[in-house]
Amino acid sequence: MSDKSKKSKRRILQEIDKGNFLFALTLIDREISSGIEDPELYYNFAICCTRTNNHKKCISILEELLEKFPRFGERENSILMIVYALIQNKEYTKALEKCEERLKIQVDDLKILSMKAFALEKSGRIEDAIDIHKRILKLHPDYKNSLNSLGYLLLNQRDPSPEEWKLAADCLKSVLKGEPENPAYLDSFGVLLYKSGKKEEAILAFKKALLKAPTHPEILRHIEKVEDST
Repeated sequence: MSDKSKKSKRRILQEIDKGNFLFALTLIDREISSGIEDPELYYNFAICCTRTNNHKKCISILEELLEKFPRFGERENSILMIVYALIQNKEYTKALEKCEERLKIQVDDLKILSMKAFALEKSGRIEDAIDIHKRILKLHPDYKNSLNSLGYLLLNQRDPSPEEWKLAADCLKSVLKGEPENPAYLDSFGVLLYKSGKKEEAILAFKKALLKAPTHPEILRHIEKVEDST
């Protein structure tokens, strides 16, 4: 790789780190158009597409990457990113098919199982998503993503049984204890507080989450729902 190419790659990574994804896309496109065949350029292109909500382009770039560079070191992450982009595009069937393909090769892979649960959740198959998170926690009882997701899904838009309520509370308290400033965990804990009738405490949890993720739409919806009910 020439010194010029190395300098360009550093510039691209700097812009990505600063959150300037559209400018980074322009820089990457310039490099690829000049004939440079570097898998990291394609990978970073896909990341920028995801961050700018161009999920269709993300999928096509990653598929091209995997075809051109089958030994690319970030292959598994590229596949996970494809699944995520499919979910964001509401192509749930394709996302689930891709997960099943990978699970035949990587049996009980936690990241793929998590992505499968996410696809099930977004497609409205909440009970199936709950079952997947329970399966993950049997394999890895401290898996934070599933502790949070299971606790949230058991409570949100459901009428949980006493056993499910206890399980949800245990999961959410456990994961928040480990990362008390995590906005996703604070949001889920806020749902638990709201469902427990502790509206003021729920609002405080949601507001604390918003300090960490001020534009997150789901947190904003939750706090609006609680405030409207008071």
